[in-house]
Amino acid sequence: MRKFLSIIALALLLSSCAIYTIGQGKANIVVPEDINEPETRYSKIKERDAEWESLKDEETTPDLPYNYVVSNESTTIETEINSVKSVLIPLEKDADIDKVISSIRSLDLDFAFLTGEEDDIISFIEKAGYNAILFDEGAILYKAALKKYDKDSASFILNDQKNIEIAIVNNYTTLPEDSSKMEDYLLSLDESRSELENISIEENVSLFAVSSSKPSSTDWVPFTYYDYRTNYISDESEFFNDNGYTDVYRATHYSAETDPGITRHSGDIYERLDFIYIKNAIAINSATLSVAGMSNNILYSEILI
Repeated sequence: MRKFLSIIALALLLSSCAIYTIGQGKANIVVPEDINEPETRYSKIKERDAEWESLKDEETTPDLPYNYVVSNESTTIETEINSVKSVLIPLEKDADIDKVISSIRSLDLDFAFLTGEEDDIISFIEKAGYNAILFDEGAILYKAALKKYDKDSASFILNDQKNIEIAIVNNYTTLPEDSSKMEDYLLSLDESRSELENISIEENVSLFAVSSSKPSSTDWVPFTYYDYRTNYISDESEFFNDNGYTDVYRATHYSAETDPGITRHSGDIYERLDFIYIKNAIAINSATLSVAGMSNNILYSEILI
């Protein structure tokens, strides 16, 4: 009988504990309020997409330059002398942008420069997911801290000792498809040196990413594989030469005969029309690369600052 009473008492005790636990649990449930928790990556993407959709609207024209910010995080180059990697992408109409982006993911770039049609550039920026400044003539995608920007260029902080100023220039017009028309094509191009002279550069270290209709003067040499080439002086390449800039590709390749560095072609015309010029920096590596999604080649550059 005593054992039976002990079992009943134990059952009542356990039942009261369970009721107490559930009751206390309900009493302590608190519905969280909006306490300004840090934004998630998903929320940033949704916010970015909503912002960028307004720029894709045909009736909306963004005021340029436009700084499109995805993340407030930035990278720095910790050592006093280190390399800066960048790529110039001359987008063509109807390029497969997803494939182009996938092709450059592994390059570990500090900057990417875009030239081409504004709609294609906006689509690229939207899909790439990096901070970007959209200019009238192209865009700069960047990881470094942005110092300032204006209609012509942007300055970035690489570390506490080094800044760099970058300008985008896009003077490209469609090449003829027949090399016999190349001479007349070049004669039809407007003078562009004055436009370059009007770009104000303030930083000691500077970089120009240029998509041009004019070949470099250093590429049209007597011993050339391309029969249509004759003696030609480009006012654009002469401007950079006169002002102390280095053509990164030409500085890191043996000669125009052996390393032409073609970035565009049309019919039987093959030309290097996309350039990265640097001042007060050292060119250490470059390459023109074929990527999936477009026929133009991109220009990869690595420099020491």
